[in-house]
Amino acid sequence: MSESLTKPLHWSNFLKRRLDARPELIPQLLDDIKTPLNPNRILEWLAELGGSPTQFPPADTATCRSQLRKLRARILYSLIVRDINQLASLEEVTSCMSFLADLSVQMAYRTVMHDLVESFGAPIDPSTGLPMEMIILGMGKLGGQELNVSSDIDLIMLYGDEGETSGARRSLSYHEFYGRLTQRMMPIISDPDADGFVFRTDLRLRPDGDGSPLAWSLAALENYLVTQGREWERYAWLKARVIPVKYFEDSKPENDLRVLESLRKPFVYRKYFDFDALSSLRKLREQISQEWHRKVNAKEGLDSSQNIKLGEGGIREIEFIVQLIQLIRGGRMPSLQLRPLLAALHAEQKAGLISAEIEQNLESAYRFLRRLEHIIQYQDDAQTHLLPADEDGLNAIAQAVGLSRTMFDKTLAEHRQFVAQTFRNVFRLLGMQDEEENSEEETQDSQALTTRLFETDIQIQIQHRLELLFKNHRVQQLTSSNRQRLENLVPSLLEAASKTKNPLLACNHLCELIETIAQRSAYIALLVEYPEILQRVARIMTASPFAAQLLIKNPLLLDSLIDWRTLLQPIDLEAISAQLHQDLSACLIHEGEVDIERQMNLMRDTQKIIEFQLLAQDLEGELSVEHLADYLSALADTLLEESLYRTWEQLRKSSKHPLPAQPNFAIIAYGKLGGKELGYSSDLDLVLIFDDDSDYAAETYIKLGRRLSTWLSTMTSSGRMYEIDLRLRPDGDAGLLAVSIDGFAKYQHEMAWVWEHQALTRGRFSAGSKVVGDKFEKIRQDILLQTRDLEKLKDDIVEMRIKMRDGHPNPTELFDLKHDAGGMVDIEFITQYLVLGHSKDHHQLLGNLGNIALLQIAAQAALIPDDLAKQCADAYRVYRKTQHEIRLQGQEKARVAPDTMLHEIEAVKALWRYVFANRAY
Repeated sequence: MSESLTKPLHWSNFLKRRLDARPELIPQLLDDIKTPLNPNRILEWLAELGGSPTQFPPADTATCRSQLRKLRARILYSLIVRDINQLASLEEVTSCMSFLADLSVQMAYRTVMHDLVESFGAPIDPSTGLPMEMIILGMGKLGGQELNVSSDIDLIMLYGDEGETSGARRSLSYHEFYGRLTQRMMPIISDPDADGFVFRTDLRLRPDGDGSPLAWSLAALENYLVTQGREWERYAWLKARVIPVKYFEDSKPENDLRVLESLRKPFVYRKYFDFDALSSLRKLREQISQEWHRKVNAKEGLDSSQNIKLGEGGIREIEFIVQLIQLIRGGRMPSLQLRPLLAALHAEQKAGLISAEIEQNLESAYRFLRRLEHIIQYQDDAQTHLLPADEDGLNAIAQAVGLSRTMFDKTLAEHRQFVAQTFRNVFRLLGMQDEEENSEEETQDSQALTTRLFETDIQIQIQHRLELLFKNHRVQQLTSSNRQRLENLVPSLLEAASKTKNPLLACNHLCELIETIAQRSAYIALLVEYPEILQRVARIMTASPFAAQLLIKNPLLLDSLIDWRTLLQPIDLEAISAQLHQDLSACLIHEGEVDIERQMNLMRDTQKIIEFQLLAQDLEGELSVEHLADYLSALADTLLEESLYRTWEQLRKSSKHPLPAQPNFAIIAYGKLGGKELGYSSDLDLVLIFDDDSDYAAETYIKLGRRLSTWLSTMTSSGRMYEIDLRLRPDGDAGLLAVSIDGFAKYQHEMAWVWEHQALTRGRFSAGSKVVGDKFEKIRQDILLQTRDLEKLKDDIVEMRIKMRDGHPNPTELFDLKHDAGGMVDIEFITQYLVLGHSKDHHQLLGNLGNIALLQIAAQAALIPDDLAKQCADAYRVYRKTQHEIRLQGQEKARVAPDTMLHEIEAVKALWRYVFANRAY
């Protein structure tokens, strides 16, 4: 006997019995174990048995059964030997068993479908007139393609639509046809005979479980998931995967599969995490904890530590940890929507949801426990997860694993202890309370509480506002339980409002927010779960009406307030960009088709979440206006880069012409984005430039510009990303949406107005091809370096200033920080004149460095007085800061009493008179 069989035969009674009965299999086995097992080799072995998953007509039932059982035996013999000898990876074992399961389902399906079609005719899809295949879902470990060597396979059987078969003497309703198909398939796979069995099958995960129809139509499934789907079913459906089956040559099941995925994903993954679900998920965790203990109580002599799957620190707890994180965060982060456990675990770490240490420890534990699970099952080909209870048995299993008994005990204990601790703390790990707040406590009397918490002069107004809240039509339509939950929230609302500087304003804002979200029970549950969020909301809303409206219009931002410390941490745009790219790439419909609407919504949600984080830091005094503008501008650059990537990918797929992987195209930022002075809700002034000599270049890049503009500015269910202004392009509204680099250069040199050269001083490359961006910068510098008639330049700029003043009249006695004489526009025009008029002699003015830096450079070059340069730079800072504060208070026009800015106004006017030689405007 070969040495490679010694250890496996010593451990596996199953393998020893089989080889003792059929020693002629030994030479074949010794040959089989030399190289890793994979799907191609499995198909070769099936072919040696005379089988094929695509043969027509399919094998009869008896032949199919025999082929699959013999194939399973050969695979299992090989895996036992390779695994015990530490030649096979976990992936080799699980992928081969999963492939065998898929293959078994496919062959059984074709065999039974052939018989049924012969007898009753074919089911026809009423919408296409083509034959209609069954949809077979693999659940659990089969869905994740990580079956163990003695797994059941969990299946759900579906079909597209109702109808009756046709083409035979007898017909059946589709309900009965697919039910019979399911019923006849299962014995081929699961019934034992002289050759053993292939897989035990389990259909109990179908809607309504035992007693319900064996096969369900998609319409019935949709109705069930919407009206009755439970939290544990979301957990089960997370791994649901379509097993590809095909009998009819001309069938096209893609549409049915697309419909199925459109049902599954929203059921499993919620865009807004449903905090109503926390209670159910906590109960599910407790059920996992108690499941083995119930079995222990039913059987004397068992110890829960014996079960490496269901016992404490076992495989099931690892699965729960990983899948819980997917359920909670996967709706917002599509990159987490992965079926294989280890792939999902890695994605969670990459997304920053768990630490690298936790990821590594969980993976090590999972690999160790899964291999141990297989070793246990190799012994008698039994579906068991029990460690031996006796010392001899434990010594033997340690030897089979390849460890000393001491090291085996130590390794197993360490892994299980870590898993159990992480399992107990998984909700805290995600920044969530571990125990539900008692929402059933008696509601405090709001009138008494109002009297205790607030000054006399506002008590009546607050009580009146609460009465209006409960008279609101959304609130009146609530179920009794949800209304009770809302009433229980009132004391927290009043407490939160009482701790702000303006309790009445806070109460009004909070009531308006609750009216908006009243019928979304998940949000009310969130506020019940985290009453401290109400205090944060009250503080933010009272500090800024702008922030108040932002929260009211975008309740998804409430999730951001769970962990206040995280909200105030510095923003890592590079990491956010990488995660967003992954999540967008994971937004797929069935068969890899891109879900464009979902991508657009995800980008808008990401933008709002980051802007809200910046707003929170802004209101806490953590960011200066300049740093805030830098962040907002960098965020816009990031989103423009990603938007360009997505729209170019779309265009490449639909184009009649071959297009390069990267577009020869640059997005040029002007205005506030160009000067990196972007504020909240700012428009983006953009110019789109390409550098491509191909015949179809203009058509392609104009189309790209149109798609990009749509992608950025379309109003979706998540709002609009940015308002886009493309009027600064050559020839304005009459010009092409995207212009060639040569055309741009020609226009700037020969046709552009002075005001267009003024705008160019703030132009910069924002996204796209760096090569094209560098060419733009060369043109920009060439224009700025031109020799100009300074007197005429002054006249032209003053004339433009007059037009701008006339376009923004100020009928009030207040000073408009931006548009009035002595304001921000004056400073910008002065700087633009200095750049256009003097860059030729002072190249340091060429950089797009911002108005403050350019004023300092001009003073150093003796172009303007040093004291006026400093005073105007300070004025510009004051204006920006004041404008920002006014905008946070929700006012559209930034206007103040003139006497509060006398020094600043006079300094700017003095510099204007100095630069423009007393030219009035």
